[in-house]
Amino acid sequence: MDEPSGRPLSCEEKEKNPSGSCPVDVSAVWWEIAGLKTPCIITACEYVVSLWKALDTWQWEKINSWHFTEVPVLQIVPVPDVSSLVCVALGNLEIREIRALLYSSDGAHEKQVLLGSGNIKAVLGLTKRRLVSSSGTLCDQQVEVMTFAEDGGSKGRQLLMPPEETILTFAEVQGLQEALLGTTIMNNIVIWNLNSGQLLTKMHIDDSYQASVCHKAYSDMGLLFVVLSHPCAKESEPLGSPVFQLIAINPMTSLSAGVMLYCLPQGQAGRFLEGDVKENLAAAVLTSGKIAVWDLLLGHCMALLPPVSDQSWSFVKWSGTDSHLLAGQKDGNIFVYRY
Repeated sequence: MDEPSGRPLSCEEKEKNPSGSCPVDVSAVWWEIAGLKTPCIITACEYVVSLWKALDTWQWEKINSWHFTEVPVLQIVPVPDVSSLVCVALGNLEIREIRALLYSSDGAHEKQVLLGSGNIKAVLGLTKRRLVSSSGTLCDQQVEVMTFAEDGGSKGRQLLMPPEETILTFAEVQGLQEALLGTTIMNNIVIWNLNSGQLLTKMHIDDSYQASVCHKAYSDMGLLFVVLSHPCAKESEPLGSPVFQLIAINPMTSLSAGVMLYCLPQGQAGRFLEGDVKENLAAAVLTSGKIAVWDLLLGHCMALLPPVSDQSWSFVKWSGTDSHLLAGQKDGNIFVYRY
């Protein structure tokens, strides 16, 4: 493990090839087991999603599995303040279905609930038991927020004004509870009011990095601070390979400015493949096969995780239940790190 600076990452647990097939995603969730709300791990492979409970160091017990036969799993979509429920997106290159998965330890409520289907472009779990998704083409685009009922079905649905551009990602705005942000394929940022469904503004961001993806947004002193990743950035930048960037936006004037560029340390190469942001921490899987971790406030790359046993990393996620980092390899092994 390479540690450029700051606090190290320590490996606490390893879930050794839990499913026997290559995992595509992982997430940490709260699940009620025997009447107790327990931190668990959800793993997704191509045609099976499994719920795991930690027994002891390096020991895990499978609580339940949900199987799929026709459409493979693309990603796990956790809903922040919901326990005993997780959503998954299914499809091939693009999302075709979104399903909610439920399970109770008495076996009475094990089921899958179809929440949406079609040509789905982006999906995100929101606070207050909500899920937002964008589907359709430009001429019939639909941006919808669904609120969950206790049984995993829809309690209510609300349509948001479409931006007439393909949405790449959504992000809630920390500090503005009823604001929702989206990034589009035209390098624009759009903001909705979740109460009214109105599209408040559309702002163009710097064209220096095409296909930028938004991971997190914060509101402070009337400004928006947005963390973007740059999958298409060149590795020959003077400061090193830019992986993430923090930009500031004035919603009143639609003007934006770069605040900080998060690059790899000198001598390190690689572009962004996949990553996650939580509070002031960002992690990314790189084309070099390593994982890099940044402290967004300090601006430094705090740790580099090289491939373990020559197996490149496939994905990395911050835990939603604690301060752990979840990382998966192509051989199916999943590691739990404490930062």
